[in-house]
Amino acid sequence: TKRHRVVIFRDANGRDIRVVTNLFHASAETIADMYQQRWTVEVFFRWVKQYLNVPTLFGTTENAVYNQLFAAFIAYVLLRWLYDQTKKQTNVSLSFISFVRRFFSGQLPLDWKSGMAAALFEYAQIYGSRMSNFG
Repeated sequence: TKRHRVVIFRDANGRDIRVVTNLFHASAETIADMYQQRWTVEVFFRWVKQYLNVPTLFGTTENAVYNQLFAAFIAYVLLRWLYDQTKKQTNVSLSFISFVRRFFSGQLPLDWKSGMAAALFEYAQIYGSRMSNFG
């Protein structure tokens, strides 16, 4: 009574993908498009969990989810900016993930700490004077 259909298509790398579905009214192309769109969403959430450090959501309401994700995005963007600016100031090679781990554990190399201070001072010099014009 429960029938399924197997749809086979190729991904961007030429690998065969097999999808089992109970949709009989949709074409194989439509099912392949649906799968690829769903996979994009799955990859996005994997990225959120890994890079934004959001393994679980604190709330289930739409507002709670948006607030937690926006806070995580803001933290990521600020850390990424700080990493990129500091990397320009130092000769010590450090990956972004290693930078974040060491930043939160307080174990950044001295070169990176001084590079961060220089980057933040430079930012304050440039944008601090612009902000005083609004006051």
